[in-house]
Amino acid sequence: MYLTKTSGNLNPRGEQPQSNLQITTIRSFEGGLNVTDTDLNMSPKFAKVLDNFERGTDGSQALRPGTKLLTDKIADTSLIVNHTYFAGFIWTVQASGNICTVDGAGNVIVRHRMPGDAVPWPAGVTYVDFTIFNSDLIIVNGRDKPLIVAGKVSDPNYLVVQYLIDRASGSNVNVPIGRYVIAHGQYTVIAGVPNEPSFIYVSQTNTSGTYVGDAAPNDGIKLDLGPRISLGSATITGMVAYRDKLIVTFERGVLPLNLGVFTGSPAVHTPTDDGFVEEFGCLSHHSLISVGDDTFFNDNVGVNSINRVNQFNTLRPVRISHLIDPLITAMIQPLSAAQIQQYVFAVYDLRNFRYMLFVPRYEGATIMETVCFSYTNIPTLKVQAWARLRGWIWQSVCRTALQNIVFSRGNKLYVYDFDNPNTAADRLNDPVVQGGLGEPVAFDWELPWADFKHRMDIKYIKYIAFDTQGSAQFTCEAYVDNILTYQGNRVPMLSMGFVGGDAGGYGASLYGDEPYGGGRNTQEERTYGYNAKFKLLKLRIKGTTKRRLRVISISIAYLRGGIRR
Repeated sequence: MYLTKTSGNLNPRGEQPQSNLQITTIRSFEGGLNVTDTDLNMSPKFAKVLDNFERGTDGSQALRPGTKLLTDKIADTSLIVNHTYFAGFIWTVQASGNICTVDGAGNVIVRHRMPGDAVPWPAGVTYVDFTIFNSDLIIVNGRDKPLIVAGKVSDPNYLVVQYLIDRASGSNVNVPIGRYVIAHGQYTVIAGVPNEPSFIYVSQTNTSGTYVGDAAPNDGIKLDLGPRISLGSATITGMVAYRDKLIVTFERGVLPLNLGVFTGSPAVHTPTDDGFVEEFGCLSHHSLISVGDDTFFNDNVGVNSINRVNQFNTLRPVRISHLIDPLITAMIQPLSAAQIQQYVFAVYDLRNFRYMLFVPRYEGATIMETVCFSYTNIPTLKVQAWARLRGWIWQSVCRTALQNIVFSRGNKLYVYDFDNPNTAADRLNDPVVQGGLGEPVAFDWELPWADFKHRMDIKYIKYIAFDTQGSAQFTCEAYVDNILTYQGNRVPMLSMGFVGGDAGGYGASLYGDEPYGGGRNTQEERTYGYNAKFKLLKLRIKGTTKRRLRVISISIAYLRGGIRR
């Protein structure tokens, strides 16, 4: 029988010979970052480290987009304190008190001159907040009288910066000086008044500049919320409009208010509340984002959310950051209250359904990095995943009408480069950053330990394969048997370089013109030898690149042995 001829790789019985190789493919990464659970017991859908990779709507892990310069033409060299989108422009307020507008092409117009050629705010601005009421932009800083910019083309003062005033008298003597301003329903609400930290000032109905003390008709009120706060300080830390509620936040809880309630005769504006919600506080007004059914905000531990329970028409607080709370806590704790108020901020990426919370990392008095904690939340697809975005230094952020995200750094503006299909470089087109080529993005994705459902058995990994898109180069490291370091240094058992599936072959640009074709292309259906002996296996994908990368799946071919090493 052993002399029987065979053909077509068949055995003498005409059958394909059996292979002892077993194949496992990981293609579900929907869990995102998880540092709370031990990585010895985590599902492979989670990641122990996930820096600059984010969970895509298709279940893949994608390198975050880069950023590109919007403008470096602002002549004032002082820092941009805050900026917002209004009437087709990005409006910047700088520490000098200057106000500028920037169009989509990066052209700058100085808007800080008012009638009488006076600068609206003196130098030393450290905090700025915005809101839009009845098509007008209102700007406050907690130190000077608020400003207003008319947004109606029919207004003779269209896009002119002026002081917010009572239109009937032309005076702003009763306009409060506060840190926070919010438009809600028919009212403009100002809070954070230095000498009255627990008070809110509510404007007359349908106005923005008429407050308590201005001439009749005037139903504006000044309301002390301190007696309604049952836990922690009564100092207001922020406000946000959520559907029909005005949510006022404190360090240890939130208070939902109902504006537009009138009692008595003559009628007096008497807002009611839904009761103080304890232990779901907010530290930074600029972290408050209301979108759809959710309101997101941060406290000194992590990120909270408030949404409506329709059946009972009540609000339900939920902590959504349990899986990454240790990371956020470690970054928040060293910060002062002033640093949190100024440099902890958030934006909502409506293109990808992400709440992005930015937290600074200081060395001394200098911000060395602004770390972003990105939360992808798509309830209809049951997607909830965290990631950590690094390598940035930002001072403020806003979103435009076209859902582009604009960041500030120094006196420059940069835009999130969503639409560039190839490049993932940061600060692209900035002439002072590598001659306009931008700086590379460093990424790191560490999976949990895997035992392939046979914890005690010896396994022998033989081959590895990837399904990827993009043209970035990356390194895949393998660690075995719960050993990450050797003599204090992190040393993997295996380390091998690959390149994304869209990279060119030999002789082609970008990588094909390099020696040997530029690396192991993951598009090719060849088997790349990847040999290690283990009971537990951990994979880590890392690199530094200016190119895009998306990992769709990872396949491993291995042999199973006995339980003895």
